[in-house]
Amino acid sequence: LGSGKTTLLNRLLAAPGMSDTLVVINEYGDASLDHLLVTHSAEQPVVELPGGCVCCSLRGDLAQTLRDAHWRFARAGRRQFERIVIETTGLADPAPILRTLTQDARIAARYRLRCTLTVVDALHAAGTLATQDEAVRQIAAADHLLISKSDLTDADALGTLRTRLERINPFAPQTDLQATSDGAALMALLDAPPPRPARFLPVMTDAPHAIRADSFAFDRPIAAGQLDAWLAGWPDIAGPGLLRMKALFDVEGHTRPMALHGVQHTLHPPTPLADWPDASRGSTVVFITRGIDAEALREYVARLGLD
Repeated sequence: LGSGKTTLLNRLLAAPGMSDTLVVINEYGDASLDHLLVTHSAEQPVVELPGGCVCCSLRGDLAQTLRDAHWRFARAGRRQFERIVIETTGLADPAPILRTLTQDARIAARYRLRCTLTVVDALHAAGTLATQDEAVRQIAAADHLLISKSDLTDADALGTLRTRLERINPFAPQTDLQATSDGAALMALLDAPPPRPARFLPVMTDAPHAIRADSFAFDRPIAAGQLDAWLAGWPDIAGPGLLRMKALFDVEGHTRPMALHGVQHTLHPPTPLADWPDASRGSTVVFITRGIDAEALREYVARLGLD
């Protein structure tokens, strides 16, 4: 809460490439204000979901908004937008939201999740992480961490925060919003192809929250049937303690890499990327977990049959 999400959103919406964007804003409480602070235009309509957290009581409203958007915001039978940005309350647990986006067939047929961003308030992050479990989950689930208010803290405190963020989620790039001033630069950052997860990252732990990060790398391709069988075993490892899973697979018979994402019980369908993020191929699987036995995790990864 108060990390600067609305300010960031306005900077993004000012970029020419962000025209034709539908913005969905969720606020906590009955008195709504954020939607009034976001730039409106005919090309950038704003939908407000007030009265609670989009991940719980209003999750149904979010699903209905997404189902209806293609006709509700249409002109002459044509959809008005090319992308949707969902700004949640700072109290939101990302897992139920991601589950809504992937497990509702009518939504999954029309939308593809591009990325999950978390804005981190450099001035207040230490206290927030100590008291708000939702903040830890938001950082663990992020594809990219955007640090705000770095100008209000000193270099030592900022360095400590960056180290802490890396321990919670070592796979998410960190960007200082103070050093990225305009919306076009931010949009270019968001449109960049996802980097390959670190293939030989040592085990990382964040002691205060008992969070663990593991990375597994394999050089030979995996058979499509073997990957399907491994995905079918997802319920064996999924649960509240699986804060994030990201993977890039080299699948036999495919020239493009296959990306995979999971959060808690939610597993996103495999998605082919346009190209490999670097010259090397091979498969990489990374996990951010809390309370999941390390041996159980290794046994689950061993089912890939790539050792």
